[in-house]
Amino acid sequence: MSKKEVNAHIAATREELAATLDEIEHRVSPVQLGKTAVSWVSESYDRAPARWLIGGGVALVGAVAAILWAVFSSDD
Repeated sequence: MSKKEVNAHIAATREELAATLDEIEHRVSPVQLGKTAVSWVSESYDRAPARWLIGGGVALVGAVAAILWAVFSSDD
């Protein structure tokens, strides 16, 4: 390979890497991750709403139990 071909190959490789890094940065941005999570939860809820309602109920009971335990526990 000539020096020009090597330099052209290096430039092309850098452009490919830059595009790949831009795509990765886009995919892991907080905004994009939030959109992905909302989409996943929405689709999951549409497939099986009972599981989400039961899970939410269990979480609510756990939160209330933790609060009541903190309020009424003895600090001896």
